[in-house]
Formats: sequence, structure tokens, C-alpha cells
Amino acid sequence: MHELSIASYLLEAVEAQARQAGATRVVTINLVIGQRAGVVDDSLRFSFDLLAPGTLAEGAQINTRRTSMRFRCDGCDDDYTPGGEDFRCPRCGTVGQVADEGSELLIESIEIER
Repeated sequence: MHELSIASYLLEAVEAQARQAGATRVVTINLVIGQRAGVVDDSLRFSFDLLAPGTLAEGAQINTRRTSMRFRCDGCDDDYTPGGEDFRCPRCGTVGQVADEGSELLIESIEIER
């Protein structure tokens, strides 16, 4: 369950930013997670809730926004998201090149109280 180590990093990073901003409490954490990052939202929330008591982020809500893999087709010069296991361009049928592998895990923003 690598979500525990992710939650630990997340808590550390969010607390540092919140302290720098003069926060008294972190209300919401907004994350961007690629579909290939291998992160299970419920497991991440559970792990975060285990680690957060006694911190500025205790009780913070975690919102996630998922991103997909993106391909670039050399045949028709189009960007597309593959459907399932089919990596061919929906316009021309050519298999494109990976433009964004969809494995990011980013803190997009945090909402705090001062």
C-alpha cells in the first residue's frame, strides 16, 4: 500500500506550505493524479486521515482530479486520449506517440484558514 508513503509526503508538503502562508488550518487539498499513477483515492484518504491528527491538516478534505494518457498522432497531427487498450488514433488509425503518460501526482492547490 504505497498510498501511506504518498500520504506522508502529502501531509509534509501541505503543512510546510500552510505554515509558510500563516494558516491555522488546512481545509481542502486539491490533487491532480494521472490515471497511470497507481493511486487508489480511498486508500490515500484513509492513509492521510491516519497521519493527520494533531496537524494543521487534520480533517482536511482531499479532492482529486484524474488525468488521462495523451497521445500525439504523427499521421493527422492530432492529440487524443486512447480508449482502453486501443492506442490507435480515432481519426486515422495510426498509433501515436505518448505525449503525456498520465502518471503525475501533483498538489494543485490547498485551501486554508488564517
